[in-house]
Amino acid sequence: MEIGKAEKLMDKENLKQSRRDDRRDIGRKNEIFKNGIKGIKKITGKYNTSNPLTEVKISCPCGLKWTWQEHASSRTEQKREERTMTWIKECTKNLRTHSLKMTQGGMKIKLEALTDMILLLQVTTNPTPDLGTRSLIYDTGPWRGENLLAGIETFFQKNAYHPFATCGNTECGKTGPIPMSTITNITTSEQPLPTRSIEHFCEGETCFKTDPTNFRSTRHSTRDRTFLDKAGIFDFRTIASGGTIREPVSAFREFSQFISGIPSHKAPGFSRYRRIFLNKPRSRSKGASIS
Repeated sequence: MEIGKAEKLMDKENLKQSRRDDRRDIGRKNEIFKNGIKGIKKITGKYNTSNPLTEVKISCPCGLKWTWQEHASSRTEQKREERTMTWIKECTKNLRTHSLKMTQGGMKIKLEALTDMILLLQVTTNPTPDLGTRSLIYDTGPWRGENLLAGIETFFQKNAYHPFATCGNTECGKTGPIPMSTITNITTSEQPLPTRSIEHFCEGETCFKTDPTNFRSTRHSTRDRTFLDKAGIFDFRTIASGGTIREPVSAFREFSQFISGIPSHKAPGFSRYRRIFLNKPRSRSKGASIS
């Protein structure tokens, strides 16, 4: 009789946990759909699928900036700006709409079309002696029109990278690739329309160029667990390290302490009993064991 009651109670608890797990799965999927890294709604801000997508907000590289060289102070400021202006006009003659700004600290050039970033990087490889280090300029938009697709491509490409994607240059080794959309206007009979592609840019001081391995040189690599230790993932233990109840216990107090530390609503272990049955044992016999 007792065994039959226990089996019925176990079946009832199994049914309850199955239903509870189903509800959790549904809630988890809804959360991922709304706010997960693959949820396009997160960057569009639109929760009504009947509305067309018109803009996105995401950080994208949209220009370059330079600092003035220290030795440039020997020239007058006007001559320095004239020389730099001549060079930058020659570099950007094939670019679409862009804005240029010179300040006391250096020069900035900002593009209107995100797909021109690769071309801008290529034509400004050899600056004038007046200019020093160059770096990327970022903006979050909102991106509309022809930049809308580039913003969406950036969003999904960032989520597709390996968590520890590293530059293929052994002298650099920088993590965190920067996707840049580009358009190739060269057409053929087989490809009559311009071709879109994504380049994978390394912002490291050693490189500052696209990575030929597309940041996939470490796609099969895994890091050690030091980052988990630093995050405190293993700081808390319900049972002391090395603890077990698979051996005979000398006193019921040890058994009771172990059972009280088992988390609730968990799947059964080797014993095939859930905590609800172990938490209130009917007899307290010494030398008890669970295997």
